[in-house]
Amino acid sequence: MDSVSSMSRERKKSQLKRQIVPSRTPEPEEDGQEAVRRAHRRVVRKRLLIFLVLLILAGAAGLVFWQYDRYHQYSSYQVSWERSLAGEGQDGGLNTDGSFCGYVDFADGVLKYTNDGASYINSKGETIWIQSYEMNSPIVSVNGEFAVVADRQGTGIYICSVDGCQGQTEALLPILQVSVSAHGVVAALQEDSNASYIYFYRKDGASLDLYIKSVLSGDGCPVDLSLSPAGTQVITSYMYLEQGMLRNKIVFYNFGLGKDDARRVVGGFQPQDLADAMAGRVRFLDESHAVIFTDKGLQFFSTRVETSPESVSQVLFEENMRSIAWSEEYVGAITDNIQGENPYRLRIYEADGIPVFDRTFSFQYTGFDIDGDLVLLYNDEACCVYNMAGTQKFSGAFDFPISKVSAGRFPATLLVMGPQTIKEIQLQ
Repeated sequence: MDSVSSMSRERKKSQLKRQIVPSRTPEPEEDGQEAVRRAHRRVVRKRLLIFLVLLILAGAAGLVFWQYDRYHQYSSYQVSWERSLAGEGQDGGLNTDGSFCGYVDFADGVLKYTNDGASYINSKGETIWIQSYEMNSPIVSVNGEFAVVADRQGTGIYICSVDGCQGQTEALLPILQVSVSAHGVVAALQEDSNASYIYFYRKDGASLDLYIKSVLSGDGCPVDLSLSPAGTQVITSYMYLEQGMLRNKIVFYNFGLGKDDARRVVGGFQPQDLADAMAGRVRFLDESHAVIFTDKGLQFFSTRVETSPESVSQVLFEENMRSIAWSEEYVGAITDNIQGENPYRLRIYEADGIPVFDRTFSFQYTGFDIDGDLVLLYNDEACCVYNMAGTQKFSGAFDFPISKVSAGRFPATLLVMGPQTIKEIQLQ
């Protein structure tokens, strides 16, 4: 009886519990494809988060390296390798003793030239080729992978590329200046007792059927010229007399437009356009930018519109101009410094005349070059290097004679050249 009563009580408790706590309705089964998609999205978000973190870390590391490279200064150096150039004459007939003239930047190395010949030395210090000649006063023009060597006041012209001599010719008249394009076209300024001429030659030395003639009493006398990299544009500085006063004008020619006019003049700038300055040096920096160096400063031109070159910037200096340098991207000028203790002032500009930096210095230099993003000042025993932030990256002396300093193949390396030696140094 008690057991029956006990069982009845348990049933009543169960019924009461079911009334108070409702039974849980089973949830439908989750769709399998939706679960896979959610899992994939989680993986993608996780990978994206990792990528963003790595990107931020790489950016921070790059910024630190950029700041370090921009402002870090080196105080010493170590010689990476050294090459002797004294034995060149044994192989190619190039005598380096007593006839050394200089180096110019060429392709990925330098062109060494003497009275007896020229040689191309790459950035590893290897002599790629040697070209022999005999000249009393060799002058050199370089544009990309082409170079021309000519005999000033002589008639010999040698046109070379990185592969060696491509052509040789003899000018009709004594040579005053030469310029070469990036494709090997050569313009040679020549003169006789009555007039001046600019003759043009192909890279193989063959004469092109065009020339520019100028007479002192009419057009004036050309003092410098420059070919554009394509070889179709020419900029020339003319000096002429006007009422007994020496004047200067700048003339642009274009030989790639198919005009009937044999002179193909597309632009001219008179003394009033040049602040009555005298331009002794003119240069195309690239196909769209040219600069003239005057006794009063710098003037930048744009030739983006080939039929209408225009002056885009004129920079006039109060100080005396001492030295100039240029590359495809930058133009530099050193003047006297009229304020402060340092005797010299260095200014660097972009190809369109925008200032890059302005510094005064006291280093007693004899050479001034721009190579890549480095400004190089040097004399026969020391050098001083700036970057385009105006930071002095290095200043130091060497234990052998210096003729030229160039940027090396790697960051913080320099090529230091003497008449018979070339070394690569690692800045430390």
